Amino acid sequence: MLTFFFALVFALSATSAVGVVASRRPLYAALSLVVNMLSLALLFILLSGQFLAAAQVIVYAGAVMVLFVFVIALLNPLRDEGPGGDPRQTLIAVLIGAGMVGAAAVAFLGGGLGSEFSSQDSIAGGAQLGSIQAMGSALYRDFALPVEATALVLVVAAVGAVYLSRGK
Repeated sequence: MLTFFFALVFALSATSAVGVVASRRPLYAALSLVVNMLSLALLFILLSGQFLAAAQVIVYAGAVMVLFVFVIALLNPLRDEGPGGDPRQTLIAVLIGAGMVGAAAVAFLGGGLGSEFSSQDSIAGGAQLGSIQAMGSALYRDFALPVEATALVLVVAAVGAVYLSRGK
């Protein structure tokens, strides 16, 4: 049963991803991206990652994508932004997309997904896989230095963006 729901959510995710790329209107592409973010949160829930699912919904679908939708709606929602007219680019994109779908199908059909991911999986210390305790332990014990380095890089990028936007 878990495999059926996983396949259903995967189909929703793949369909909404195609909607992001194929939509000619930026507002419809952004709304398709919101659906994609929500379907990814459902995939996290099916894989026992409740904290990641909540973070996905709150941060990406809730905050970032709503901001994208508002900015696109304010700029010019009626203007059609179609892809370039180069047929070679379209052919390459279709081939890469078909390859990715094929790789996902091979991984899904050949992986035995239902037996690998169960709600009884746990990590050191007895915390459930995907729980807040497991995420906190991993982020602040095992990966403390990379998390702090990423925070420093983001602060430097924000300061640089402010400096560049001020002009001369």
